[in-house]
Amino acid sequence: MDHDQALSALHAGNFVEAVVKPAEDANGWILLFVNRSGAQILYSGHTGTEKVYHTLDHATEAARGIGFQTIRVEEEF
Repeated sequence: MDHDQALSALHAGNFVEAVVKPAEDANGWILLFVNRSGAQILYSGHTGTEKVYHTLDHATEAARGIGFQTIRVEEEF
């Protein structure tokens, strides 16, 4: 989901939360949106492909920039 789609969906009330978790195929973090049915939708930013953030701070800043006030961070130990 690109930036404009994410903005529209959030403002329409389609998302219940943003989740930041480690990227499986890269060294960094990805941003997911959880919709009302519980499905997780990958955020692609403006690129249309998986957006990997190099720091947790950058990933949470992206979610806040879209309009999320609370962001859940998932990290496995």
